[in-house]
Amino acid sequence: MKDFPVDVVSCFVGLLLVAMFAAMFFRKIRFPYTIGLVLIGMLLYAVGGWVPALDILQQVHLTPNFILYILLPTLIFDAAINLNVRELLRNLVPILLLAAPGVLIATAVTGLLVAKFTPLSFNAAMLFGALISTTDPVAVIALFNELGAPKRLTMLVDGESLFNDATAIVLFDIVAAIVAGSLLLADPMEAWSLSTLMSIPGNFLMVFAGGGVIGALVGWVMMQLVRFSHHDPLIEIGLTTVVAYAVFTLANYYLHFSGVMAACAAGMVVNACAQRQLSVDTRRYLKQFWGFAAFLANSMIFLMLGLTESFLVNSIGRLYHVFAAIVVGILAILLSRALILLLACACYNPFVKQASKITFPMQVVMWWGGLRGALPIALAVSIPAAYVTTGERTLIIQITLGIILFTLLIQGTTIRAVMRRFGMDQADKEAPRTLPDVVVGLK
Repeated sequence: MKDFPVDVVSCFVGLLLVAMFAAMFFRKIRFPYTIGLVLIGMLLYAVGGWVPALDILQQVHLTPNFILYILLPTLIFDAAINLNVRELLRNLVPILLLAAPGVLIATAVTGLLVAKFTPLSFNAAMLFGALISTTDPVAVIALFNELGAPKRLTMLVDGESLFNDATAIVLFDIVAAIVAGSLLLADPMEAWSLSTLMSIPGNFLMVFAGGGVIGALVGWVMMQLVRFSHHDPLIEIGLTTVVAYAVFTLANYYLHFSGVMAACAAGMVVNACAQRQLSVDTRRYLKQFWGFAAFLANSMIFLMLGLTESFLVNSIGRLYHVFAAIVVGILAILLSRALILLLACACYNPFVKQASKITFPMQVVMWWGGLRGALPIALAVSIPAAYVTTGERTLIIQITLGIILFTLLIQGTTIRAVMRRFGMDQADKEAPRTLPDVVVGLK
Protein backbone atom coordinates (compact mmCIF):
# COMPACT_ATOMS: atom_id res chain seq x y z
CA MET A 1 0.00 0.00 0.00
CA LYS A 2 1.43 3.36 -1.06
CA ASP A 3 1.22 6.11 1.55
CA PHE A 4 1.16 9.84 0.80
CA PRO A 5 4.37 11.82 1.37
CA VAL A 6 4.86 13.62 4.67
CA ASP A 7 5.94 16.60 2.57
CA VAL A 8 2.29 17.11 1.64
CA VAL A 9 1.29 17.45 5.31
CA SER A 10 4.20 19.80 5.97
CA CYS A 11 3.26 21.91 2.96
CA PHE A 12 -0.38 22.17 4.05
CA VAL A 13 0.58 23.15 7.60
CA GLY A 14 3.05 25.71 6.27
CA LEU A 15 0.47 27.25 3.93
CA LEU A 16 -2.01 27.39 6.80
CA LEU A 17 0.52 29.18 8.98
CA VAL A 18 1.25 31.67 6.20
CA ALA A 19 -2.48 32.32 5.82
CA MET A 20 -2.87 33.01 9.55
CA PHE A 21 -0.01 35.52 9.62
CA ALA A 22 -1.30 37.06 6.39
CA ALA A 23 -4.75 37.51 7.96
CA MET A 24 -3.24 39.46 10.85
CA PHE A 25 -0.96 41.52 8.63
CA PHE A 26 -3.44 42.50 5.93
CA ARG A 27 -6.18 43.34 8.39
CA LYS A 28 -3.66 45.53 10.23
CA ILE A 29 -2.82 47.54 7.11
CA ARG A 30 -6.47 47.47 5.91
CA PHE A 31 -5.68 45.67 2.66
CA PRO A 32 -8.20 43.09 1.34
CA TYR A 33 -7.04 39.85 2.96
CA THR A 34 -8.14 37.50 0.17
CA ILE A 35 -6.45 39.54 -2.55
CA GLY A 36 -3.31 39.73 -0.42
CA LEU A 37 -3.27 35.93 -0.25
CA VAL A 38 -3.25 35.71 -4.06
CA LEU A 39 -0.15 37.91 -4.15
CA ILE A 40 1.51 35.84 -1.41
CA GLY A 41 0.69 32.64 -3.31
CA MET A 42 2.39 33.97 -6.42
CA LEU A 43 5.42 34.97 -4.33
CA LEU A 44 5.57 31.51 -2.70
CA TYR A 45 5.65 29.90 -6.14
CA ALA A 46 8.71 32.01 -6.99
CA VAL A 47 10.33 31.08 -3.67
CA GLY A 48 9.80 27.41 -4.51
CA GLY A 49 11.89 27.93 -7.62
CA TRP A 50 14.69 29.68 -5.73
CA VAL A 51 14.92 27.32 -2.74
CA PRO A 52 15.29 23.61 -3.67
CA ALA A 53 13.93 22.47 -0.28
CA LEU A 54 10.65 24.28 -1.03
CA ASP A 55 10.19 23.05 -4.60
CA ILE A 56 6.94 21.35 -3.52
CA LEU A 57 5.36 24.82 -3.64
CA GLN A 58 5.64 24.68 -7.42
CA GLN A 59 3.62 21.47 -7.48
CA VAL A 60 0.66 22.77 -5.44
CA HIS A 61 -2.25 24.11 -7.47
CA LEU A 62 -6.03 24.06 -7.57
CA THR A 63 -7.75 21.23 -9.43
CA PRO A 64 -11.42 20.97 -10.51
CA ASN A 65 -12.41 18.23 -8.04
CA PHE A 66 -10.54 19.87 -5.16
CA ILE A 67 -12.48 23.09 -5.71
CA LEU A 68 -15.85 21.48 -6.42
CA TYR A 69 -15.92 18.66 -3.87
CA ILE A 70 -13.67 19.89 -1.05
CA LEU A 71 -13.76 23.68 -0.86
CA LEU A 72 -17.06 24.69 -2.46
CA PRO A 73 -19.43 22.63 -0.24
CA THR A 74 -17.89 24.22 2.87
CA LEU A 75 -18.29 27.75 1.58
CA ILE A 76 -21.81 27.23 0.24
CA PHE A 77 -23.10 25.44 3.35
CA ASP A 78 -21.61 28.05 5.67
CA ALA A 79 -23.19 30.85 3.62
CA ALA A 80 -26.55 29.05 3.67
CA ILE A 81 -26.75 28.48 7.43
CA ASN A 82 -25.86 32.14 8.00
CA LEU A 83 -28.22 33.48 5.35
CA ASN A 84 -30.94 35.86 6.50
CA VAL A 85 -33.87 34.14 4.81
CA ARG A 86 -36.26 37.01 5.44
CA GLU A 87 -33.86 39.48 3.83
CA LEU A 88 -33.22 37.03 0.99
CA LEU A 89 -36.93 36.72 0.22
CA ARG A 90 -37.24 40.50 0.30
CA ASN A 91 -34.62 40.75 -2.45
CA LEU A 92 -35.34 37.47 -4.22
CA VAL A 93 -36.69 38.97 -7.48
CA PRO A 94 -33.63 41.08 -8.39
CA ILE A 95 -31.32 38.30 -7.19
CA LEU A 96 -32.98 35.73 -9.45
CA LEU A 97 -33.06 38.18 -12.37
CA LEU A 98 -29.30 38.60 -12.09
CA ALA A 99 -28.50 34.97 -11.34
CA ALA A 100 -30.70 33.18 -13.88
CA PRO A 101 -31.52 35.14 -17.07
CA GLY A 102 -28.58 37.39 -16.24
CA VAL A 103 -26.12 34.50 -16.50
CA LEU A 104 -27.69 33.34 -19.77
CA ILE A 105 -27.33 36.84 -21.25
CA ALA A 106 -23.79 37.25 -19.91
CA THR A 107 -22.77 33.92 -21.42
CA ALA A 108 -24.25 34.78 -24.81
CA VAL A 109 -22.79 38.31 -24.96
CA THR A 110 -19.34 37.26 -23.74
CA GLY A 111 -19.25 34.21 -25.99
CA LEU A 112 -20.27 36.15 -29.10
CA LEU A 113 -17.76 38.95 -28.50
CA VAL A 114 -14.91 36.53 -27.80
CA ALA A 115 -15.82 34.44 -30.87
CA LYS A 116 -15.82 37.61 -33.02
CA PHE A 117 -12.60 39.24 -31.80
CA THR A 118 -10.34 36.35 -30.71
CA PRO A 119 -9.04 33.19 -32.44
CA LEU A 120 -11.46 30.99 -30.46
CA SER A 121 -14.07 29.04 -32.43
CA PHE A 122 -17.77 29.53 -31.65
CA ASN A 123 -17.93 26.36 -29.53
CA ALA A 124 -14.82 27.27 -27.55
CA ALA A 125 -16.03 30.87 -27.09
CA MET A 126 -19.39 29.74 -25.72
CA LEU A 127 -17.68 27.39 -23.27
CA PHE A 128 -15.55 30.32 -22.17
CA GLY A 129 -18.60 32.58 -21.86
CA ALA A 130 -20.31 30.05 -19.59
CA LEU A 131 -17.36 29.46 -17.29
CA ILE A 132 -16.40 33.14 -16.90
CA SER A 133 -19.96 34.31 -16.19
CA THR A 134 -19.81 33.28 -12.54
CA THR A 135 -18.98 36.03 -10.07
CA ASP A 136 -17.23 33.82 -7.56
CA PRO A 137 -18.98 34.06 -4.15
CA VAL A 138 -15.70 33.52 -2.33
CA ALA A 139 -14.09 36.60 -3.83
CA VAL A 140 -17.12 38.88 -3.79
CA ILE A 141 -18.49 38.10 -0.33
CA ALA A 142 -15.06 38.20 1.29
CA LEU A 143 -14.30 41.58 -0.21
CA PHE A 144 -17.64 43.16 0.66
CA ASN A 145 -17.50 41.90 4.24
CA GLU A 146 -14.06 43.42 4.68
CA LEU A 147 -15.10 46.77 3.20
CA GLY A 148 -18.30 47.06 5.23
CA ALA A 149 -20.82 47.32 2.40
CA PRO A 150 -24.44 48.31 3.23
CA LYS A 151 -26.61 45.42 4.36
CA ARG A 152 -28.91 45.45 1.34
CA LEU A 153 -26.02 45.68 -1.10
CA THR A 154 -24.30 42.82 0.70
CA MET A 155 -27.47 40.70 0.49
CA LEU A 156 -27.87 41.42 -3.22
CA VAL A 157 -24.28 40.45 -3.93
CA ASP A 158 -24.38 37.53 -1.47
CA GLY A 159 -27.59 36.11 -2.89
CA GLU A 160 -26.65 36.71 -6.52
CA SER A 161 -23.22 35.15 -6.02
CA LEU A 162 -24.70 32.11 -4.30
CA PHE A 163 -27.26 31.42 -7.03
CA ASN A 164 -24.99 32.68 -9.80
CA ASP A 165 -22.42 30.09 -8.82
CA ALA A 166 -25.02 27.36 -9.24
CA THR A 167 -26.42 28.69 -12.51
CA ALA A 168 -22.99 29.14 -14.10
CA ILE A 169 -21.98 25.54 -13.37
CA VAL A 170 -25.30 24.25 -14.69
CA LEU A 171 -25.05 26.38 -17.83
CA PHE A 172 -21.45 25.32 -18.41
CA ASP A 173 -22.54 21.65 -18.32
CA ILE A 174 -25.38 22.37 -20.75
CA VAL A 175 -23.09 24.20 -23.17
CA ALA A 176 -20.52 21.40 -22.85
CA ALA A 177 -23.22 18.87 -23.76
CA ILE A 178 -24.16 20.91 -26.86
CA VAL A 179 -20.50 21.14 -27.88
CA ALA A 180 -20.14 17.37 -27.42
CA GLY A 181 -23.16 16.85 -29.69
CA SER A 182 -21.72 19.16 -32.33
CA LEU A 183 -18.69 16.88 -32.70
CA LEU A 184 -20.95 14.26 -34.28
CA LEU A 185 -22.30 16.63 -36.94
CA ALA A 186 -20.82 17.60 -40.29
CA ASP A 187 -21.61 21.23 -39.53
CA PRO A 188 -20.95 21.95 -35.81
CA MET A 189 -23.21 25.03 -35.93
CA GLU A 190 -26.22 22.75 -36.47
CA ALA A 191 -25.93 21.83 -32.78
CA TRP A 192 -26.87 25.44 -31.97
CA SER A 193 -30.23 25.20 -33.71
CA LEU A 194 -33.26 27.18 -32.52
CA SER A 195 -34.82 24.06 -30.98
CA THR A 196 -31.65 23.40 -28.99
CA LEU A 197 -31.49 26.97 -27.74
CA MET A 198 -35.18 26.86 -26.78
CA SER A 199 -34.56 23.73 -24.71
CA ILE A 200 -31.82 25.36 -22.62
CA PRO A 201 -34.14 27.19 -20.16
CA GLY A 202 -36.10 23.99 -19.46
CA ASN A 203 -32.98 21.88 -18.90
CA PHE A 204 -31.50 24.69 -16.86
CA LEU A 205 -34.57 24.91 -14.60
CA MET A 206 -34.73 21.14 -14.10
CA VAL A 207 -31.09 20.84 -13.03
CA PHE A 208 -31.25 24.00 -10.90
CA ALA A 209 -34.53 23.15 -9.14
CA GLY A 210 -33.65 19.45 -8.88
CA GLY A 211 -30.58 20.31 -6.83
CA GLY A 212 -32.67 22.45 -4.50
CA VAL A 213 -35.24 19.69 -3.96
CA ILE A 214 -32.56 17.06 -3.29
CA GLY A 215 -30.80 19.36 -0.85
CA ALA A 216 -33.94 20.28 1.05
CA LEU A 217 -34.97 16.62 1.33
CA VAL A 218 -31.58 15.40 2.56
CA GLY A 219 -31.32 18.33 4.97
CA TRP A 220 -34.74 17.55 6.43
CA VAL A 221 -33.93 13.82 6.81
CA MET A 222 -30.67 14.68 8.57
CA MET A 223 -32.44 16.94 11.03
CA GLN A 224 -34.82 14.08 11.86
CA LEU A 225 -31.81 11.91 12.68
CA VAL A 226 -30.55 14.63 15.01
CA ARG A 227 -33.46 13.78 17.32
CA PHE A 228 -31.63 10.56 18.23
CA SER A 229 -28.35 12.28 19.13
CA HIS A 230 -29.35 12.89 22.77
CA HIS A 231 -28.37 16.55 22.29
CA ASP A 232 -24.71 15.72 21.79
CA PRO A 233 -23.22 18.78 20.01
CA LEU A 234 -20.37 16.74 18.50
CA ILE A 235 -22.79 14.32 16.83
CA GLU A 236 -25.14 17.07 15.71
CA ILE A 237 -22.37 19.16 14.17
CA GLY A 238 -20.82 16.02 12.68
CA LEU A 239 -24.10 15.22 10.95
CA THR A 240 -24.20 18.67 9.37
CA THR A 241 -20.68 18.06 8.03
CA VAL A 242 -21.78 14.77 6.49
CA VAL A 243 -24.86 16.30 4.90
CA ALA A 244 -22.96 19.27 3.41
CA TYR A 245 -20.55 17.06 1.48
CA ALA A 246 -22.88 14.12 0.87
CA VAL A 247 -25.65 16.22 -0.64
CA PHE A 248 -23.26 18.13 -2.90
CA THR A 249 -21.66 14.93 -4.19
CA LEU A 250 -25.00 13.13 -4.54
CA ALA A 251 -26.59 15.93 -6.54
CA ASN A 252 -23.60 17.04 -8.61
CA TYR A 253 -21.81 13.77 -9.35
CA TYR A 254 -24.41 11.00 -9.17
CA LEU A 255 -27.73 12.67 -10.07
CA HIS A 256 -26.34 15.44 -12.32
CA PHE A 257 -28.28 18.17 -10.58
CA SER A 258 -26.86 21.37 -9.16
CA GLY A 259 -24.60 20.52 -6.23
CA VAL A 260 -24.40 24.17 -5.22
CA MET A 261 -28.19 24.47 -4.98
CA ALA A 262 -28.31 21.17 -3.09
CA ALA A 263 -25.80 22.36 -0.47
CA CYS A 264 -27.51 25.75 -0.27
CA ALA A 265 -30.99 24.24 0.22
CA ALA A 266 -29.69 21.73 2.77
CA GLY A 267 -28.01 24.52 4.73
CA MET A 268 -31.15 26.64 4.77
CA VAL A 269 -33.28 23.70 5.96
CA VAL A 270 -30.74 22.86 8.66
CA ASN A 271 -30.71 26.48 9.79
CA ALA A 272 -34.53 26.62 9.96
CA CYS A 273 -34.88 23.31 11.83
CA ALA A 274 -32.01 24.14 14.18
CA GLN A 275 -34.01 26.99 15.67
CA ARG A 276 -36.46 24.44 17.07
CA GLN A 277 -34.39 21.29 17.55
CA LEU A 278 -30.97 22.45 18.70
CA SER A 279 -30.05 24.20 21.92
CA VAL A 280 -28.78 27.77 21.93
CA ASP A 281 -25.26 26.56 22.77
CA THR A 282 -25.26 23.99 19.97
CA ARG A 283 -26.44 26.57 17.45
CA ARG A 284 -23.60 28.83 18.52
CA TYR A 285 -21.09 25.98 18.25
CA LEU A 286 -22.51 25.13 14.82
CA LYS A 287 -21.98 28.68 13.51
CA GLN A 288 -18.48 28.79 15.03
CA PHE A 289 -17.50 25.46 13.48
CA TRP A 290 -18.70 26.35 10.00
CA GLY A 291 -17.28 29.87 10.29
CA PHE A 292 -13.86 28.39 11.06
CA ALA A 293 -14.20 25.79 8.28
CA ALA A 294 -15.12 28.53 5.80
CA PHE A 295 -12.18 30.63 6.97
CA LEU A 296 -9.81 27.73 6.31
CA ALA A 297 -11.34 26.98 2.91
CA ASN A 298 -11.35 30.65 2.03
CA SER A 299 -7.70 31.05 3.02
CA MET A 300 -6.55 27.98 1.12
CA ILE A 301 -8.53 28.78 -2.01
CA PHE A 302 -7.01 32.24 -2.42
CA LEU A 303 -3.50 31.22 -1.40
CA MET A 304 -3.58 28.27 -3.79
CA LEU A 305 -5.15 30.49 -6.43
CA GLY A 306 -1.94 32.54 -6.36
CA LEU A 307 0.13 29.36 -6.66
CA THR A 308 -2.08 28.17 -9.52
CA GLU A 309 -1.83 31.49 -11.37
CA SER A 310 1.97 31.22 -11.37
CA PHE A 311 1.83 27.49 -12.18
CA LEU A 312 -0.33 28.14 -15.24
CA VAL A 313 1.79 31.07 -16.40
CA ASN A 314 4.90 28.89 -16.32
CA SER A 315 3.11 25.93 -17.87
CA ILE A 316 1.44 27.65 -20.83
CA GLY A 317 3.74 30.55 -21.60
CA ARG A 318 3.88 34.25 -20.89
CA LEU A 319 0.61 36.17 -20.85
CA TYR A 320 1.78 38.93 -23.18
CA HIS A 321 1.55 36.48 -26.09
CA VAL A 322 -2.25 36.61 -25.76
CA PHE A 323 -2.59 40.12 -24.35
CA ALA A 324 -5.10 41.24 -27.03
CA ALA A 325 -7.38 38.26 -26.36
CA ILE A 326 -7.26 38.94 -22.61
CA VAL A 327 -8.23 42.58 -23.19
CA VAL A 328 -11.17 41.43 -25.32
CA GLY A 329 -12.21 39.03 -22.54
CA ILE A 330 -12.01 41.76 -19.88
CA LEU A 331 -14.04 44.21 -21.97
CA ALA A 332 -16.58 41.47 -22.75
CA ILE A 333 -17.23 40.60 -19.11
CA LEU A 334 -17.44 44.26 -18.10
CA LEU A 335 -19.90 45.00 -20.90
CA SER A 336 -22.03 41.92 -20.20
CA ARG A 337 -22.04 42.69 -16.47
CA ALA A 338 -23.22 46.25 -17.13
CA LEU A 339 -25.89 44.99 -19.55
CA ILE A 340 -27.43 42.45 -17.17
CA LEU A 341 -27.46 44.97 -14.31
CA LEU A 342 -29.20 47.57 -16.47
CA LEU A 343 -31.75 45.05 -17.78
CA ALA A 344 -32.45 43.57 -14.33
CA CYS A 345 -32.94 47.01 -12.77
CA ALA A 346 -35.11 48.13 -15.72
CA CYS A 347 -37.36 45.12 -15.10
CA TYR A 348 -37.40 45.54 -11.29
CA ASN A 349 -37.19 49.21 -10.30
CA PRO A 350 -40.40 50.48 -12.01
CA PHE A 351 -42.54 48.06 -9.97
CA VAL A 352 -41.28 48.75 -6.45
CA LYS A 353 -41.32 51.66 -4.04
CA GLN A 354 -38.55 54.22 -4.09
CA ALA A 355 -36.92 52.78 -0.94
CA SER A 356 -36.71 49.31 -2.56
CA LYS A 357 -35.15 50.39 -5.85
CA ILE A 358 -31.61 49.36 -6.72
CA THR A 359 -29.98 52.77 -6.93
CA PHE A 360 -27.40 53.81 -9.49
CA PRO A 361 -24.55 53.85 -6.91
CA MET A 362 -25.47 50.28 -5.92
CA GLN A 363 -25.44 49.26 -9.58
CA VAL A 364 -21.99 50.77 -10.09
CA VAL A 365 -20.57 48.99 -7.04
CA MET A 366 -22.17 45.68 -8.11
CA TRP A 367 -20.76 46.15 -11.62
CA TRP A 368 -17.20 46.88 -10.51
CA GLY A 369 -17.47 44.29 -7.73
CA GLY A 370 -18.17 41.44 -10.17
CA LEU A 371 -14.90 39.66 -9.40
CA ARG A 372 -13.87 36.23 -10.66
CA GLY A 373 -12.15 33.65 -8.48
CA ALA A 374 -11.08 30.02 -8.49
CA LEU A 375 -14.20 28.44 -10.01
CA PRO A 376 -13.60 29.68 -13.58
CA ILE A 377 -10.12 28.11 -13.48
CA ALA A 378 -11.62 24.82 -12.31
CA LEU A 379 -14.14 24.85 -15.16
CA ALA A 380 -11.55 25.91 -17.74
CA VAL A 381 -9.13 23.15 -16.76
CA SER A 382 -11.98 20.60 -16.73
CA ILE A 383 -12.84 21.14 -20.43
CA PRO A 384 -12.31 17.74 -22.12
CA ALA A 385 -9.50 17.74 -24.68
CA ALA A 386 -11.86 16.33 -27.32
CA TYR A 387 -14.22 19.34 -27.16
CA VAL A 388 -11.73 21.95 -28.36
CA THR A 389 -8.28 21.97 -29.93
CA THR A 390 -5.20 22.04 -27.74
CA GLY A 391 -4.50 25.63 -28.79
CA GLU A 392 -8.05 26.72 -27.96
CA ARG A 393 -7.99 25.03 -24.56
CA THR A 394 -4.69 26.76 -23.78
CA LEU A 395 -6.07 30.12 -24.91
CA ILE A 396 -9.22 29.69 -22.79
CA ILE A 397 -7.06 29.05 -19.72
CA GLN A 398 -4.84 32.01 -20.54
CA ILE A 399 -7.76 34.42 -20.97
CA THR A 400 -9.40 33.09 -17.81
CA LEU A 401 -6.15 33.56 -15.92
CA GLY A 402 -5.76 37.13 -17.18
CA ILE A 403 -9.34 38.07 -16.30
CA ILE A 404 -9.05 36.66 -12.78
CA LEU A 405 -5.84 38.60 -12.21
CA PHE A 406 -7.47 41.78 -13.52
CA THR A 407 -10.62 41.48 -11.42
CA LEU A 408 -8.77 40.61 -8.23
CA LEU A 409 -5.78 42.93 -8.51
CA ILE A 410 -7.38 45.90 -10.30
CA GLN A 411 -11.09 45.82 -9.48
CA GLY A 412 -10.54 44.24 -6.09
CA THR A 413 -8.04 46.82 -4.92
CA THR A 414 -10.00 49.82 -6.26
CA ILE A 415 -13.50 48.86 -5.12
CA ARG A 416 -12.89 50.67 -1.82
CA ALA A 417 -12.41 53.93 -3.74
CA VAL A 418 -15.62 53.30 -5.70
CA MET A 419 -17.56 52.61 -2.51
CA ARG A 420 -16.05 55.67 -0.83
CA ARG A 421 -17.07 57.77 -3.83
CA PHE A 422 -20.70 56.82 -3.13
CA GLY A 423 -20.39 56.81 0.68
CA MET A 424 -20.71 53.02 1.04
CA ASP A 425 -17.39 52.03 2.57
CA GLN A 426 -18.45 52.26 6.23
CA ALA A 427 -22.20 51.85 6.08
CA ASP A 428 -24.39 50.09 8.60
CA LYS A 429 -22.00 50.35 11.52
CA GLU A 430 -22.78 47.80 14.17
CA ALA A 431 -21.74 47.01 17.71
CA PRO A 432 -18.33 45.36 18.18
CA ARG A 433 -18.42 41.80 16.93
CA THR A 434 -17.62 38.71 18.95
CA LEU A 435 -14.80 36.36 17.95
CA PRO A 436 -17.11 33.95 16.05
CA ASP A 437 -18.53 36.91 14.10
CA VAL A 438 -15.05 38.07 13.19
CA VAL A 439 -14.14 34.58 11.95
CA VAL A 440 -17.30 34.41 9.84
CA GLY A 441 -16.67 37.94 8.60
CA LEU A 442 -13.37 36.85 7.08
CA LYS A 443 -15.21 34.80 4.49
